[in-house]
Amino acid sequence: MAELGPEKRILLAFALSLLVMVVWMRYMQKKYPPQPPAAPPPAPLATAETPVAPPPRVEAPPAPPMPGQKIGQEERTIVVETDVARIVFSTRGAVVRSWTLKDYRDTKGEPLDLVHPLAGAHLGYPLSLALADVEREQALNQALFVASTDQAELRAPAELTLEYSDGKLAARKHLRFRDGNVIELDIQVLAEGRPLEHGLAWRGGFGDASLETNWADLQVVWRDPQKVQRKPAQKIEQDESFSGALAYGGLEDRYFVAVFLPATPGLRLSVQRAEWKPEGEEKPRPVAQLAASAADGAPLQLFVGPKSIEALEQVRPPAGGRALDELVDFGFFGVIARPIFLGMRWIHRHWVPNYGWAIVLLTVIINMGLFPLKWKSLQSSFKMQKIAPQVRAIQEKYKKYRFNDPRKQQMQQELMALYREHGVNPLGGCLPLLLQIPFFYAFYKVLVVAIELRHAPWFGWIQDLSARDPYYLLPVVMTLTMYVSTKMTPMTTADPAQQKMMTLMPFFFGFLFLTVSSGLVLYWLISNLVGIGQQYWINQQQRARAEAEKLSKRKKKP
Repeated sequence: MAELGPEKRILLAFALSLLVMVVWMRYMQKKYPPQPPAAPPPAPLATAETPVAPPPRVEAPPAPPMPGQKIGQEERTIVVETDVARIVFSTRGAVVRSWTLKDYRDTKGEPLDLVHPLAGAHLGYPLSLALADVEREQALNQALFVASTDQAELRAPAELTLEYSDGKLAARKHLRFRDGNVIELDIQVLAEGRPLEHGLAWRGGFGDASLETNWADLQVVWRDPQKVQRKPAQKIEQDESFSGALAYGGLEDRYFVAVFLPATPGLRLSVQRAEWKPEGEEKPRPVAQLAASAADGAPLQLFVGPKSIEALEQVRPPAGGRALDELVDFGFFGVIARPIFLGMRWIHRHWVPNYGWAIVLLTVIINMGLFPLKWKSLQSSFKMQKIAPQVRAIQEKYKKYRFNDPRKQQMQQELMALYREHGVNPLGGCLPLLLQIPFFYAFYKVLVVAIELRHAPWFGWIQDLSARDPYYLLPVVMTLTMYVSTKMTPMTTADPAQQKMMTLMPFFFGFLFLTVSSGLVLYWLISNLVGIGQQYWINQQQRARAEAEKLSKRKKKP
């Protein structure tokens, strides 16, 4: 059985917690059916967005006529520097051998290269050509191109043209560089002087190869007219293609993305599954390889960089559509997760320049904001706890009868009468907790996908909030605080088996959190600490209220 990854562990924890509450609610509803609520007014029908007319097609400038022969004498490398990247081209195949992001490091502390050099040597490199004719494709991707410059280094803004021709088969790649994460590509391929259908491929894997989970996170991503679509590399079983009104398409891992954007409407993506076996590993790794081509050979743009909202917001597909910030996948509760992320970023920029302390402050704010829900839940719990002996007595009274005995209905009637007498709603303790789950999951998604937390230190031994605690101290402390919180919270059930399950729940969560990112464990730990403080205050208030009730009863006695 495959070992569960850290993110699947926390999702399992959420799922099991939700399952426990849902089963309990269904059980209570079956035993004590509530009065049917008034029918809500019908929801307004959703309206489709008004379609936006595509921009007029901009014709690509015609390529200069290909000479009879244009073949390089030896392989050269040309480095292009922008403000955010250092890109190394090879004239053999006119491909990218290295795409290093200047502001990011890999897990070894080295400059982050999004091109996998070992995988590239086996499978091919980014910006290689993809043709229907395999022989021609191999010939062009191994050919020595001639560069338009003798310089070994260029600084953006700059242009680079790489050409090859053997008199029959010719190719030309013209690239324009500006500062930022986008480059412009104009590619022509000719066979016997006639245009040849082709694609521009990103081969050899993508992303941070030093990260153990990189291969598990690698996905194909594209934007159709409805939404962003994704397919994990492991689920690609055979060659696939996607075409139509796609705004962009490419490859991504958890934190970085490379997508092709057509200059005019219409993009075709061809996806291949490949495998290669790194030295020292037993099993080969799945690699998604992708080739993109625009309609009628129109120019393409290529965005390569971090999945940072700030960087992606600045890029909008030339063919129309939303900005690329939608590539940051905040999940089902994105409407909650995105404001949480923006709040965390604002705290980091204006209050504390440390994302660990930003998580602490934001967690306190969220828990204080959710306190009214907790207060309502606990008020119901205190009432249930108060009448628990009477509930247990009624259940014992009818214990000898089978569940389908008509006299069981009498038990339910007595319980409902008891609840009405004391103003107790059996489901009152569960509903507020269910309302908190979207906030828990939204914060989880923020801590999982936000690149700002990648390699972000907190203090002491926590030097990467996106990685697990190397000494497991945070998960252990989190488990202890969760246990204390559970013992302080009144039990709403008189069933010993259910009480034991609730007592063991913190240790189950602690096991699941052992390999989860430190940022997420920190969030849960601070939530527990705030919850303990809130619970202590609530218990004090409840104790004072109980004493006041006792005193009032004594005064009423003759």
